[in-house]
Amino acid sequence: MSSNKFFGLNIAVNNLEEAKKNFESLFKVTPEYIGEQEFAFPNLEGYQFDLNGIKIHIVASKTEDTSIANFVKKKGEGVFLVSIQTDDIDKEVERVKAETTAQFVTETTDVGWCKVNFIHPKTMHGVQVEMIQTK
Repeated sequence: MSSNKFFGLNIAVNNLEEAKKNFESLFKVTPEYIGEQEFAFPNLEGYQFDLNGIKIHIVASKTEDTSIANFVKKKGEGVFLVSIQTDDIDKEVERVKAETTAQFVTETTDVGWCKVNFIHPKTMHGVQVEMIQTK
């Protein structure tokens, strides 16, 4: 049986440095920079705040054509997605398809440093869910 655990809450922002300053002050935690190579898709960067094991990511787009940029244009800054880490993404995708009405946006894909798949927010009560298996 595979195991799942909460991996992080991802917040889309326009101004990464301003958001970093605000959340750093709010949380009283120094964040870790997340470079483009650590995201499943290119042209993103951010910071990760570790709040006693709960990861809060603030994420900004370097270009106008990413999912983060589109989200901010349409909805404004805010919670973009919830990440769930699993040790067997293929099995978990099949389980979720069988047990829920959730619909996945893409096929399970190997992208860089991880395997990732997304549940469409319209089928998950307005919340986009990322299922991720790190290597």
